[in-house]
Amino acid sequence: MTGEYSIEEQYNRTFAPGTILFTEGDEGTELFVIRKGSVQISRKIANKEYIIAVIPEGSFFGEMSLLLNRPRSATATVLEPAQIMVFDQQTFLRMVAGQSNIAISIMKNLAHRLYRANIQIETLLLGDKTHRVVKALNYLSIEEGEQRPDGIFVPTSLKRLSAFVGFPLGQVAAIIDKLAEALLVLPQRDGFLIAEQGRYIEFLEFLDMKEKFGG
Repeated sequence: MTGEYSIEEQYNRTFAPGTILFTEGDEGTELFVIRKGSVQISRKIANKEYIIAVIPEGSFFGEMSLLLNRPRSATATVLEPAQIMVFDQQTFLRMVAGQSNIAISIMKNLAHRLYRANIQIETLLLGDKTHRVVKALNYLSIEEGEQRPDGIFVPTSLKRLSAFVGFPLGQVAAIIDKLAEALLVLPQRDGFLIAEQGRYIEFLEFLDMKEKFGG
């Protein structure tokens, strides 16, 4: 316990909300492990910011640039008061060499990111904007949703949803309003509630068929 505590103390740092840990294009020299709080990962495409992911407590990020010796491919911004362990390349490689479970965790993390990227690409290729929003919320409900007595709560914001589906926040809000009128999605203080998952999936399947066959 003493050794573990000393490692945490040695590498742990505290960050305020809004702190930019690194910017797209920066040299990648550190790996980050979130002990408390969350971090937003975003990219700029055609001068527009897209939120790629929100990294939660207990997760790590930044290993890609560290392993490949390439510039950062995105910007990382602290969303709430956070405690983050920061490791340099030498320490990180020593940890990986000494503990196979860390290497396995990294592979799982990379595989999940690839899966998420594929889902987002599929979503962005959809022609109907309502279809994009419904598909995105369904994906987020599977990945991050919290089962509650009154349905599945999806902890995400309109801004994040807008970045995921690739069109303006106002248009996303209008679609959410229509889904709320149909009682398919109910806006909450910190996200959205899918009250009847069965009806929601049926609607998504209808949109899938409409996209596939037209009409």
